[in-house]
Amino acid sequence: MSDQYLLSLTLIALLGLFVWGKVRYDALAVGALFVLVVLDIIPANQAFAGFAHPAVITVALVLIISQGLSNSGIAGLVGKLIGGREFTEIQFMVALLFIAALLSSFINNIGALAILLPITLNICQKMEWHPSKFLMPLAFACILGGMNTAIGTPPNIIISEYKATISNAGFNFFDFSYVGLVITIICILFIALIGNKLIFLRKEIPSGEHLIDLKGYLFEVLVNEESSSIGMTLYAFKKQAGEDTEILGIVSESGSVKKVQNNMRIKAGQILVIKTPPDEIGNILDIFDFSIPKELHSFDDDDLEEIEVMITPGSRLIGRKYEFFLKLAFEELNLLGLWRKGSKYRTRLTRETFRAGDVLLLGVRDLAEEDVSNKIKHLGLMPLRQRELQTIPSRSRLLKGIVFFLLSIFLVSFNYLSAAIAFLLCVLAFARIKIIDSDFYRKIDWPIIVMLAAMIPIGTALQTTGVSDLIATSISQYASDLSLFWILLIILIVTMVTTDIINNAATAVIMAPISTGIAMELGYAVEPFLMVVAVGASCAFLTPIGHQCNTVVMGPGNYKFTDYWRMGLPMDILIILASIPMILFVWT
Repeated sequence: MSDQYLLSLTLIALLGLFVWGKVRYDALAVGALFVLVVLDIIPANQAFAGFAHPAVITVALVLIISQGLSNSGIAGLVGKLIGGREFTEIQFMVALLFIAALLSSFINNIGALAILLPITLNICQKMEWHPSKFLMPLAFACILGGMNTAIGTPPNIIISEYKATISNAGFNFFDFSYVGLVITIICILFIALIGNKLIFLRKEIPSGEHLIDLKGYLFEVLVNEESSSIGMTLYAFKKQAGEDTEILGIVSESGSVKKVQNNMRIKAGQILVIKTPPDEIGNILDIFDFSIPKELHSFDDDDLEEIEVMITPGSRLIGRKYEFFLKLAFEELNLLGLWRKGSKYRTRLTRETFRAGDVLLLGVRDLAEEDVSNKIKHLGLMPLRQRELQTIPSRSRLLKGIVFFLLSIFLVSFNYLSAAIAFLLCVLAFARIKIIDSDFYRKIDWPIIVMLAAMIPIGTALQTTGVSDLIATSISQYASDLSLFWILLIILIVTMVTTDIINNAATAVIMAPISTGIAMELGYAVEPFLMVVAVGASCAFLTPIGHQCNTVVMGPGNYKFTDYWRMGLPMDILIILASIPMILFVWT
């Protein structure tokens, strides 16, 4: 069996598992790399070459810089700029989306979203606007902004470095802006004027102190010996507790959650799993003389301040359980409740495995705001209140951080230093002015790095085994009679579809050698073909799994899987209509 055949089978299986989504993408990429090394398709001495690849190093450094800029106080600055102003709904939409695009042009997309999400929710509550109308546009704007610079998104970094390997130099820092800015402006105007009206709004505008109406928080409560609920049926309990509160199950001695029967009567000593709005849990505890089990709540209610946070895709808690959370929280944060969209709970909170997108209700000790903010960031959590964003820790550090970052961009833009070296110097400067600490390596989204480092040798194997050339030759035979416009259109559509179901970085790694091969077979310059891949790999607008930003807003926005294409498909069409002529104009 030829190497080409084995590599093709492995790649098809990898893409299928990516689409399946039940296994972490970094583990899948490493597994595929291991298989190809065992099959001797990738030499063993090249298996880890991806970790030394300039694209991987640059992505890691950009992630650190993004965290540093966030720590410097940009969140507070942005909060003061737009949080204290009066906007009409359309004015706020336009301002929000352009700010999101600007931030994500220079920092990590998810980092930009983390800054703007709490601000958006706070303003929506204040103005009594439907938050679902703004969250998907916000996520899309963060994705759009990444198209504008060489560091805005991993696909751009990958494409630039790939071009450097096949020619004398990669793309310059602002080469992506020629097309990216046009796409960003057109799409933002579309979203603000038309696209947001295509979003299906499912729930009423929330009110009260909580920024999003997360009905259905899961709580565990202990039935005390003197509880007035003892002997009550479920019907009687619900009648007294209110329509928004219900008992979902009882924790068994083994820790599993058993379904409750309608004729069940509450007994002393039981641990009940109840679902109730977070602002009602205090009343429920008082009325029925319930308490939070000690293993979840080790200090008095009077010492607590509640805060809502979301587990981000890069959080250290993903795949972990309560013991790990407690170890990192040092008993300064306690888990009070859990909200998860569309999932059933079959085990108690202490045994539940955390997932990206989970919203946690945390009890916070009497800590300074900066300490709470640092603790939350350490855990990879995103606050859903603006509490942590009200202050700018140090104006001096903020100014220095921006200056050092702009200096690194200057050095890269004018080719004084490579991106990896310039951004390494920026990271060292950030460490010197203490906007990143010695723990900064934990802020890196390691699954992205590992996945990319594993995919690069696989991408190289596509070339060395001749698979990419074979695919390119086959396509070129059918495309030889087509104009350059239609060839680029086909590559763009294929890349768009691929990036909606697998990681955008993986899409860029796979499509770059194939599109380059097509260009060489047909006698065209490689630049427009690589630029098409860069644009297409960033167009993850049709599904919530195509990009982390889409995943994060799915819960708070109360979106369904099929909601994304309602606004995403018209955007993809606009991007196709705008990008192909611009690419042809600039790069041919």
